[in-house]
Amino acid sequence: MMLILQAQHLFRNNCTMRKILFITYIIFVITGCGKDVERKLGDGYIYHYWDVNSNSITDCNNTILIDYKILEYEFDSTFIIVSQRPWDSIANIHKMTYKESNKAFNNSTFRQYWIINKKEKCIFSGDSIRKNTRYSNVYGPFKWDEYMKKRKELGVPKELKLKK
Repeated sequence: MMLILQAQHLFRNNCTMRKILFITYIIFVITGCGKDVERKLGDGYIYHYWDVNSNSITDCNNTILIDYKILEYEFDSTFIIVSQRPWDSIANIHKMTYKESNKAFNNSTFRQYWIINKKEKCIFSGDSIRKNTRYSNVYGPFKWDEYMKKRKELGVPKELKLKK
């Protein structure tokens, strides 16, 4: 309502510079200031980054395979490896204030790991009763030891590394 009153005042008084600034402001409000940065990972896979707490990896159908918070990723012609800290990894985060939850999340050292095999066919399977959904070429989430075992099993090259 306040914006409408300001606009009426500006346009009645014929303030050209103020009109331009006001219109520019409205464009920023409508379009938002955030920017989706995309990095192509090969074979239709894309890393999307909106801000520090909002990022994801999607396949060629724009299906989110791994979502925020991705801490680190590496890729080659066959594999994408990912470390992630999901918000639900913090105990009782839903009972905390926004400030408390951000502090707890940023202080957490929890990580889980994923492997995507880009050369395997991506087939979705889901079990709504157990709430267990997955894609056939996405492996994880794993703890570090499980992740290292799966890397070896899948033949992920040693040169493709994530921090522990």
